[in-house]
Amino acid sequence: MARPKRQNNSPETRQRILEAARIEFGAQGIAAPLEAIAARCDIKRPSLLHHFSSKQELIAAVTDDILRLTRERLLDTISNQNGDYATTMQQIFGVLRQLEQEEKGMAGVLVHAMLAEDAGGPVTARMGELIDIIYASSVMAGSQKTQNPEEFRAAIAHLVIGELTREALGTRAKALWGGGDGLTPLFTSYFLDDNSRKTDL
Repeated sequence: MARPKRQNNSPETRQRILEAARIEFGAQGIAAPLEAIAARCDIKRPSLLHHFSSKQELIAAVTDDILRLTRERLLDTISNQNGDYATTMQQIFGVLRQLEQEEKGMAGVLVHAMLAEDAGGPVTARMGELIDIIYASSVMAGSQKTQNPEEFRAAIAHLVIGELTREALGTRAKALWGGGDGLTPLFTSYFLDDNSRKTDL
């Protein structure tokens, strides 16, 4: 009788699965089949399920990975600012765009996961935490406008979720947003007065 093949338990294999899942989920939504994710890693579905026992576990791991990286990048960006409000806010909002350029598909994964989960789900809750970080940072940096706290936080959420959605749509976004940069004008309108306006994000 032939021996069963040993499963590859290496961290590298797990990371390859996470990266492949991010790409497939970003392109196809979280309905992307496990077979497609496994094929992108050059492994079989049973090997994938050895690392992640279900699709739900894989989705959770992918979104956790993305949100951890986003949080780390946000905190790093915030800690390296010199206190200038406009520059701080531009760098903070630039994190999402930069991450999508580096980690293709991450915006789509987050949007699909938020839409698929129930109210109060973990992805939405973690996104709320990121928005709170941005809000707290903007207050500490010294808002250039008098803001109602609830409206100010809502404006941040609007920009963050809007940017994620636009990035998630990829080339299809042009039909809705056109070819222009939607983030910089909105950011400027919400957060900067005439004396603190800088260059594009």
